[in-house]
Amino acid sequence: MSKKDRQKKAFLKKIKEPIWVSAVKYLMTALFAYGIVFWSGVTFLSLFSGSFGDFDQPLWVGISMAAGLLLIIVCVVFAIVRKYIAAFLFGALGSAALLTAAGWFVKTARQELENRAVPNDLLDLDKRYMYRALPVLAGAILALVLAIIRAAGILRARRKKRREEESSPVKSIVD
Repeated sequence: MSKKDRQKKAFLKKIKEPIWVSAVKYLMTALFAYGIVFWSGVTFLSLFSGSFGDFDQPLWVGISMAAGLLLIIVCVVFAIVRKYIAAFLFGALGSAALLTAAGWFVKTARQELENRAVPNDLLDLDKRYMYRALPVLAGAILALVLAIIRAAGILRARRKKRREEESSPVKSIVD
């Protein structure tokens, strides 16, 4: 066996999760990054810079968005270090906080569209806000999938260990 083959084998030995699990993890990270950095981050910064001057936002909307952003960032970090169950917990809480704030934006946009005359390009503003929240929801579902896979692996390892303990010979027989 050449040195290159040994290095390749050692590298593959370090990777203990299937490729498809890694693919789900990176897809979840990409969805959260798109949903958080691009849409939620921009909305969060606009919220606190006063860009929504036409209507006032309650303070809880900004706090909910900030908490959701932080919790989802923690979720991604836990997923990278393969702590999928903890990642799901943080991801679910962060997604719930962000989706609550997004729900307020959708509801407010609907009310404003009903009460004001708006240009034709803004008639679907409430739907656009709903679509912007979908990557966060999809990322939370993928975090759930990873947590279920991890929980199944833990249960499988416990059963295997219990079977080995039950089938091992009794100490008195060995002596």
